[in-house]
Amino acid sequence: MKNFFELFSFPADFFVDQNELEKKYLEFQNQFHPDKSQGEKGSDDISLSIEINAAYKILSDDFLRACYILKLNGVDIQNDERAVKVDVATLERVLELQEKIAELVDKNEIEELREKLNSEIKFLIAAAVKCFGSSEIQLAAQFLVKAKYLKKSTEDLKIRKRKI
Repeated sequence: MKNFFELFSFPADFFVDQNELEKKYLEFQNQFHPDKSQGEKGSDDISLSIEINAAYKILSDDFLRACYILKLNGVDIQNDERAVKVDVATLERVLELQEKIAELVDKNEIEELREKLNSEIKFLIAAAVKCFGSSEIQLAAQFLVKAKYLKKSTEDLKIRKRKI
């Protein structure tokens, strides 16, 4: 697995200068994107361009970046169901949220709940980042698994809002 932090010449740390990331991303796209590249437009340029896009997507998003740091530490909460189990209280809360989302009919209430969940997600990510600093990877994973479930609820809220 290619280290996306190394690809952009950043230390493998949660805090990434987003302006510098975007600057490097645009430079890479001008250099390697198959439509803009000055060199041979072979499969190497295409796969590098795909890798650059994936790296940028992950490094520019707080949640995905935190999950990626976990993955670099051997814990993949995105793709390995065995990695970390969510606690029962979180599962119960998510079920209650799903019921509430299904009943919501007011766009303002949907937006209020979405903002509340986004704040909670930011708090959980911040808690995970603190755990990274003290090398408590499994605890960080617990926080991020909770955030993953809440992010799913925010996506469900977007869908619900479009249906109203």
